[in-house]
Amino acid sequence: MSGQILELIIFAAIAFFIINKLISTLGKTSGDDPAKNNSFFGENIGSKLKDVTYSASTASILKPKFLKASKPNLKGVVLEENKEAVEKGLQEVLDKVPAFDIQRFTSGAKLAFQMIVESALQNDEKQLEELVDKRYIDSFKTIASNYGNFNSTDNKLEAYISDIYLFGNNIFIKVLFTGNNITDKIKNLQEEWTFSKSTLSSDPTWYLTNIDRPQ
Repeated sequence: MSGQILELIIFAAIAFFIINKLISTLGKTSGDDPAKNNSFFGENIGSKLKDVTYSASTASILKPKFLKASKPNLKGVVLEENKEAVEKGLQEVLDKVPAFDIQRFTSGAKLAFQMIVESALQNDEKQLEELVDKRYIDSFKTIASNYGNFNSTDNKLEAYISDIYLFGNNIFIKVLFTGNNITDKIKNLQEEWTFSKSTLSSDPTWYLTNIDRPQ
């Protein structure tokens, strides 16, 4: 045997050894290799991979669900026979002033009633100017003496919103005040006070713009 043939046999043996070593190190690459059934996360996904690309309907993608806005709580603050009109007007107000709180407004209206009556009794001009529209203040002064003292003890002043509407950029809210012996000069109170505020103003103050006494 020549030296050249022997050299070829040796190289062939070395190549065979290296190939076997690589196979044992890297593993099999055939289709029956169990490792091919695992994702790169390591979980077993079986022989069939579920297609989730279009699992969500087109409608749910194009029409996302938004949280429904909560309906304002009108319980105990709206005149029942005017409820439909008040709800309509309230929605128009909320479109312009989303932060408007009808419950808080009604509580504030009761406090405003007391402050205005007491300011009139004390002839507090400055306080009246901060609560009554300057275009109505003279008219209010002509009837202010009819109220007398506000009865702060055992007071059962009730307030119900009877109307809400927009006129230009101004909001007008009518509040019906009722109660017995609310002041020492009015035994049975039943008056509709109108408060107004501009939607363009950052000033949170509402001003008294009119008083009606329903018959």
